[in-house]
Formats: sequence, C-alpha cells, structure tokens
Amino acid sequence: METTLPDADISPRTLVGYSSETSVRPGDTLYFMVSIVAGGSSYQADLVKIVNGDALSRYRNMFEVREVEAEFTGTYEGREQPLNLGSYVQVDNTAALDQLESFSVGAWMFPTFDPSSYEPPDLENIDPFSPPTLNIAASIEDQVIVSRYDKTSARGWSLYLDKEFHLVFAMASGSDDIVAARTGEPVNAWDWAYVMAVYDAKAGRLTVYLDERPYAPGDNVIARSLQASADGATAVQEGPLRIAAARGGAGAAASEREKPVDGFNGRIQDVRVFSVALKDDDLDAIASETLAPDLAGSVVADWDFGRGIDTLQVDDISGNDQHGTVVNLAERGVRGRFWNGSTIRWADDPDQYDAITFHADDLYDAEWETAFSYEIPEDLPSGIYAARLKHGDFVEYITFFVAAPKGRPRAGLAVWLSDYNYLAYSNITLVATARKNYPGHNFNNSDIQFFLENLEYGTGGVYNMHVDGLYFSYGSRLRPDLHVKPNGLIIYNFSQDTHITAFLEHEGIPYDVITDELVDKEGLALLEQYRAIISATHPEYPTSAMVDHVADFTANGGRFIYGGGNGWFWSTDGHPVLPGVMESRNFHDIADRYLTSGERGGLLIETGRSTGPVFGNEMAGMVFNGSSPYRKLEDADDPRAAWMFEGTSEGAVFGDYGLDRVHGGAAGFEIDKYNPANGVPRHALHLATSEPLRPKIEDVKIGVLPLTILYHPSSGDVHAQADLVYFETPNGGAMFSTGSINWFSSTLENNFDNDVATISRNVIRRFLEAAPLNPGTDAETDDTSRAPGNPEYDRMD
Repeated sequence: METTLPDADISPRTLVGYSSETSVRPGDTLYFMVSIVAGGSSYQADLVKIVNGDALSRYRNMFEVREVEAEFTGTYEGREQPLNLGSYVQVDNTAALDQLESFSVGAWMFPTFDPSSYEPPDLENIDPFSPPTLNIAASIEDQVIVSRYDKTSARGWSLYLDKEFHLVFAMASGSDDIVAARTGEPVNAWDWAYVMAVYDAKAGRLTVYLDERPYAPGDNVIARSLQASADGATAVQEGPLRIAAARGGAGAAASEREKPVDGFNGRIQDVRVFSVALKDDDLDAIASETLAPDLAGSVVADWDFGRGIDTLQVDDISGNDQHGTVVNLAERGVRGRFWNGSTIRWADDPDQYDAITFHADDLYDAEWETAFSYEIPEDLPSGIYAARLKHGDFVEYITFFVAAPKGRPRAGLAVWLSDYNYLAYSNITLVATARKNYPGHNFNNSDIQFFLENLEYGTGGVYNMHVDGLYFSYGSRLRPDLHVKPNGLIIYNFSQDTHITAFLEHEGIPYDVITDELVDKEGLALLEQYRAIISATHPEYPTSAMVDHVADFTANGGRFIYGGGNGWFWSTDGHPVLPGVMESRNFHDIADRYLTSGERGGLLIETGRSTGPVFGNEMAGMVFNGSSPYRKLEDADDPRAAWMFEGTSEGAVFGDYGLDRVHGGAAGFEIDKYNPANGVPRHALHLATSEPLRPKIEDVKIGVLPLTILYHPSSGDVHAQADLVYFETPNGGAMFSTGSINWFSSTLENNFDNDVATISRNVIRRFLEAAPLNPGTDAETDDTSRAPGNPEYDRMD
C-alpha cells in the first residue's frame, strides 16, 4: 500500500511538564510539574485515558483519549521554570577548607570539549550515515575543574579551562577584584594532564601548573609543562566546594542546591587539597596514585572516586570527612589515569576506575515546583493515562501508567510497556537532524522546531550526544519528555504501543499494563500473576534479568507474545540509588561498559544471553523507507498453528498495509529474523516471512562477532527479514513472535478488519484459555547445526 500522507499540523509548543512517577498503582500519589515556555500563564488540566495515542500517522483519525473524572481538573497559573544542566560533585562540609590561608589544589583531568574549535553542524547538509544530534555546545565557555566560586557575586576561587581552552586559576572578592593566572598555551583535549593551583597567602600570589601525562607513551616526548602566576590575590573561602562546576545563583524551585554553571566536560580524578603552597617540584609526588607520607600531614581533602562507585557519595579519605555528593548523573566506574588493562570490569579493581565523567549537559531531576497532584483511586482501571493540559491552542499530555493493585491483577492479560526504551529514546533529536533517514515516519514538526529553538531540551536518553560527541548513558523520567505522549515527536515506540491498547479496546479484551520499572522492582513474581503477556512493539532496552524472567515465565506455563522487533537487544539497568533512571552504555568503549550497578552493559549477547532460545527471533535490520507484507510458509498449515489463521482471507501474502507512509506493511521499521542456528527451540514453527524488503538503512547480523552492521542505502539484502515464529514451552506455555515493530500498527487497517488483526485476535484469545498448549510427541524438529561459524565479511557495493 503506497501512502503519501503529510505530517499532521500540530500547534506550536507553549508549555512542558513531567510527573514525579510514571509507573503507579491505586493509592499512589502523583505530582505534576509544569513550565510555561510561551504565551499566557493560565492553563487547564484534566485527566484522560489514552486508548490510541497516534495523532500523526495515516491512522490519525482513530486517535482516541477518554476523559476521566479527577479532582485536579481545573485552571492553574503557571510560570517558566528552567532546566539547570550540568553534573558535578558538591561538598557541603567545608569546615577544614574554611580555615585555609595558603593552599594548593591538584587533580587529574581528561578534558573532552574545546569550545574554541567547535563548529556547529550544517543541518542542511548532513551525512545520513553519521548524523549529529542537537546539543548546547555553542553556549559552552568556561569549564570548571574545582571551585569554591559563586559566579553571581564573583566571590571565591576557581581552577578552570576558559573558552580558549587555557588553564586558569582565579580568585575574586567581587566583580571589580578578580585576579587570575592563565597559561600561555591551550591544553590538549582527549588526553590526561595533571593540574595544580597554588595560593601563597603571604605573597598574595596565584600560580597554576599543567603537566601533560599522555596515555600514549610516544606522546611523552612532546608533553608540555606549563605554568603561570599572578599577584595581588586575596583568598575568599566560603560556600560549598564543587568539582566540575561553579555556583550560579538560585537553583530550581524544589532544589536545595544552587544551579550549576560552567560545567566541565570530560574525566576528573584524584582531587586533593593541601594546606600549604606547594612548588613545581612537588608535582610528581602529589600526582601519584598514592600520596607520599611526607605530604600526608598537609592534606586537607582527598576525594577518592574509586570508592562507592555504585553510590552517590564521594569519599574524602583525608580523615576530615568532607565527603561529596554526585549530582545530575555524572558517570562513575570509568577508567582513570592508572588503568593498566588488567580488567574491563570496574568491580574487579575499583582503583583502576577512579575517575568520573562529567558533562555540562547532564541532568537527573529538573526539580520544578509542583503544579498539582493526583492520588490514584482504588477503582481506576489499569491503563495508560495522562494529565491533559490545554494552553491556548496547544495541548500537552503528561503520560503515566497505572498498574493493577500489587498482587491483585484485574485481567488475565498484561501489556508490558517498555518505559526503559522510552527513556533510551527520550527527546531524541535525530528527528531534527536525520529525518531524511526516516521517510516512512510521520513527525511532529512543531516539537522539532521547539528542539531547534530550545537546545537544552534535546539532552538525555542514549541517542543524543553530549557536547563532546560522546553519547549520553542515562535516561531520566524526572524531566520533560517530548516523545512519550500523544502527538509525540514521531510515530515510534510509545505511540505504536498504543496501537496495541487500541486493538485490545476494540476487541473488548481486558488487560492490565505493567512496565519495565515495575518488572525491574518485582521480577518474575509480577509476570506470573498473568496467564498471557504482550510485549511492547520495541522492547529494545531490557535488563538481562528481564530476559531471564521471560524465559522462566514461559517455562512455568506462561504465554508470551513478543509483539515487536529489535527487542531484547541491549543490556541495561536502573540506577542503584536514583529512582526513575535507565542506564545503557551501548556506545561506550569495551573497557567502560559495565554499568553503575556492576551489571554488564552493551549488547545483551555480551552477557552470554541470546534472544533465539527465549523468543525465537533475533534482531535482523531496520527499514524506514517502505514496509512489506508477510508470506505464509509451510509451517502455517501445521495443526499446531493452523488455528492462528482461522478466519483470514487475504491469502498466502497478507499484511500489505500499515503506517509506513512510503509503503505500508506489517513487516517494517525494525525487524527480527528466525535463525535456528542461534538456539531457537528445535520444534519452533516458522509461520511466515516478509516479502522482499525495500532498500534498508541497516542490516544486522548477530553471531561469533557479537554484532555486525552493514549499511545498504540503495540495495536490498537477503539476510534481513521479518519472521513470524511460534513454539510451545513446558507446562502448557507458548511463545509467539511477530518479528516486526509494525505488526500491531497494521491491525488498525480497515477498522481492525484485516488478517493481521485476525491472527492477533486468535493468538491472544487462545493464549488466555486455560487449556495447555502442547506440541505433542510427533512434532517435527529442525536439525540446523548450532555450532558457531566463522565471521562472514561482506563487501559494500
């Protein structure tokens, strides 16, 4: 089905918001935070249940939200509230620091962003296979390494890199009394250097030192030692000490801390403060991994980032207990200057992972003031809900998910929503910079324009890049997300998941919703409350434990419908301390992939798990420029599966319709393949496969090399395909895998009167029956060898 539907006309964004939780149960209380970004201050709020949140695609006429009575319904006055970006460490107990006269500060640094060399991307001429993301790089000037400095009053001291990338040590007692020592040459980015700032109180002299210690041994022959001095300084010791930021005045409305400014980008380790004015010949001694005894008596603070990596506390090992707190998701468990290659797992030797990566665009919690709250009523049905905000012509939805009361499911079927996946794709700015790669999608152009004009909102998730080009590692729900809502950025992830709920509502099939966050907390016990579970359309970012839970659920007789594609692909985890966070280090160096929790990050296959044994399919490719129908295979006539196709009428080829606006089809966007060599149960039935695919962006092979991705911008490839797979599991359970993100979206065609809807209906209703599903003793088996083969290398055409 060829379609050419233009993008929907959505009113320009005038407010944003978020909630304190996204996964709730009856009895829980939600708090909603709102910021006005344009227009008047008054807005209306009410509650709606989201049945079909797709207001952008060719099925936009089926968009449906239902008004629900709620006590918070009414008119509110709002105001603009900023996003205060930047990760840092804050030390509030500064009693020992407050007594200092002469002092010295030393630290290792590995800076990764030089503002003086930054060139903004040409958004009109983007390489489609290496698109940038939007970021705040153009606004970066100074980058603080260590400071006790209040930028609003210009009081205190700071060791920092200026916008020309020179190292500076400055002291000030007001805007008209600033003394600074600045090196005459810029520092090197992407390499280690030891820096030291010295204040001699008697002489009133500042001195700053930089000693390059490159990680590449050959670079040592050209390593520089720089220093600079300035006279006439008077020390001001007041306020908290910060590592990687200065203080910039009042913070957000609900914050106990002043806002961060002049955030650092890169790694810092071994920050130490001494009570004496050290000399240049002390550099080797204080830069060592372990301090010499003769310096121990002058140490006032010594922060060891290798301790408590899975916590927020940064230990001061000087004995003065000036412990710090990590703020805004600075990344711990990353290699320090003394990493020697003996391990790639930080838990094996934390001393080798005693650096922290900071970025000026990190954020955990926006900490806005509460606009209104809502206690979930005991009788509210499980489902997808939103606080709907009307502000002039603009309508916003703050989405949340209501599960059944704990331990008391209200349906036999659960829809497992992938909120970790939503966090991974949070505020993805590729919709603005790489939309030419996705011609099959419909977009919310108003929100894309909002990103272009408000770059601070295009941060977080794991598909956006920091100012230095590194990818974000964390997604947080405690900040506005422009994607997880009706009228979201693009028809993808959340919007397509509401096609599942729209189908179930149409069919009158009762369901509860559960989420990644709830499964992460409650584990297998939550899944086993249901006879059948439908996954989201794109469950790409599970924890490894979630995959184990699905395996156990089906082994114990549960029925599972993997209703999407590119699922169970990365290994993620929540944060050990902070709620509402998903961490994925999928684009990190191998040696930095272990997560803050200590779990293995990267690809799920790197944890020793593969999807074939559990789901019957594995990731095979991405197709965003035209989808395809399925063709039934011989296994579709097997008596074990023939019941799935009862009532179908389209023939051998079915599903030639869907939301892809280039060519609609049930097989598209991201697809999974049946590969018996990767451990698919031998009795699995390969029911259908996609018709030849159109030119692809990505063709994925999983094997001995964990992952091979080939880009084929102009030609097809026989490897990638979408497959429909079914097999029974012990104790009467079963697995049904659709092989495509677009499967459930195609159920909407012709008002749910089509073969994709019929097959889905048959499977769901049979999976909800008590009668066990059993392959029988005469089931045919596949004898494909599971022996690992050698990597195959394809030549690009």
